[in-house]
Amino acid sequence: MEIPQKTLINGFSMPVFGIGTWQMGGRHDRNTTNDATDIAAIRAAIDMGVTHIDTAEVYASGHAEELVGKAIRGYDRSKLFIASKVFADHMEHDALINACTASLARVGTDYFDLYILHRHVPNVLLSETMAAMDELKNRELIRNLGVSNFNTAALEESRRCATNPIVYNQVHYNLEFREPEREGLLDYCQKNDVFLAAWRPLEKGALLADAPQVLIEMCDKYKKTPAQIAINWLISQKNVVTLAKSSNIDHLKENLGAIEWEMDTEDIERLRLEFPDQKDISDAVPLA
Repeated sequence: MEIPQKTLINGFSMPVFGIGTWQMGGRHDRNTTNDATDIAAIRAAIDMGVTHIDTAEVYASGHAEELVGKAIRGYDRSKLFIASKVFADHMEHDALINACTASLARVGTDYFDLYILHRHVPNVLLSETMAAMDELKNRELIRNLGVSNFNTAALEESRRCATNPIVYNQVHYNLEFREPEREGLLDYCQKNDVFLAAWRPLEKGALLADAPQVLIEMCDKYKKTPAQIAINWLISQKNVVTLAKSSNIDHLKENLGAIEWEMDTEDIERLRLEFPDQKDISDAVPLA
């Protein structure tokens, strides 16, 4: 299948769904026990049409990036959309440049389609950080600039500091966790030509347990599973894309059933209003 794309007014396009690699190759430390399984999962995703692969230098101390590099060997690089993230301790200019080149080497690619600041670091001037990001773009080591776990104020400041557009902000957002709505970030992204990328769209499976009545009704209406409704609720919204990590092929196939159709506007709003036990603030450590 071909994953649909969304396109910003500024011309930047990306797939509405991608795969994440958090906990592939370990958590913070390298663990090679499941390397073959993780590589196979990434390759299976690509074979099923997934082109967006998201990783980070901090995932398994760089080993996740190495696994991505091994997984994409033999595929046409120009047809893949590979994103990586620079961690909080590399936000100074020279450190960021060096981190990016090291990540590129681990993945074995000449460029990232999207390079992302993993989190906002208040003790480093965003002007210095964004100058490094602009330099990477000018050197053609990255094609697009993104951020992760930035609130509205930090995103707005980063956009002021950067010469190139900030096209992407990856945050914790799903049917249960609504901080991007409450804080105004979703509205800001939709009005300012930025993609909001939702991580943990299924809240590690928690959204699927004991599905509430409103979710069951949506499953009946669209003939879809709770996972497919939860993912589609995200990508049916303006400027929202998502990504999910899965080493389980059956789960991946199910997730892909969430795309190539769109939820009615009234159902998007009904889930926004009626889904129970909503949380105003993310309770997750902003790493994955």
